[in-house]
Amino acid sequence: MSCRALLFIFLLPVLLSAQTVVSVDSDITRNSGKSMPLALGASALLPGMGELYLGESSYTRPFVWVDASLWMTTIVSYIVGERYITSAHNYASRYAGLNTSSKKMSLLNAVGDYRSRSGVKGQNSSPDDSENYNQAMLRAGKAIDSEFKASIDWDWGSSDNPETTSRKEHYKDLLGNYRISRMVFQIAVGALVVNRIASVLNTMRIYRATSSSGFSSLDVSPRIGLEGERGIDFSVRF
Repeated sequence: MSCRALLFIFLLPVLLSAQTVVSVDSDITRNSGKSMPLALGASALLPGMGELYLGESSYTRPFVWVDASLWMTTIVSYIVGERYITSAHNYASRYAGLNTSSKKMSLLNAVGDYRSRSGVKGQNSSPDDSENYNQAMLRAGKAIDSEFKASIDWDWGSSDNPETTSRKEHYKDLLGNYRISRMVFQIAVGALVVNRIASVLNTMRIYRATSSSGFSSLDVSPRIGLEGERGIDFSVRF
């Protein structure tokens, strides 16, 4: 029996199934036609939307609810902070005679740290450093108007009066509440950024897992050499 006949018998099963198709799980290719930049941009704009675009809606609700909560926290903490600092300024204007509309934090902190700008009325001529701002600056070798205009003034009154001391402490409490609200605001803003980064990374992971081209089919078509030809040809199509 000739060599060509043996090869024909050996490859007969292949010839009887002229085409073999190997299928692959469609989950790894279902997003191959979608845009990765669009998915990432959607997640960066509103966390969860990139996942929704890629058909992973189970991730959408957690990201959206977290983002909504963080936005609410950001807005409320900012508004509350502005109210506290306004209340502190108005309180100092009313009870310490602060004569400026400035809400500069360095100034408001100084008003809380020092009982007066140029000496408490009725106090002795050598008050403690925490009593007289101007004298504290001079003792530190600084000009009294190096940070604030000389015209700015305040006076909480004598430390011998419990009422004036109580007012000063209440003012410091208002500033403390402002600092807490500002800290919450900054943390919430940072969390908004982190939530977007997490959604972008998750979207990238989903896209890579569901947009692989892979093997959609494997087509094997063997061909026996014709008369006058030698060997066997195999054609593989992906």
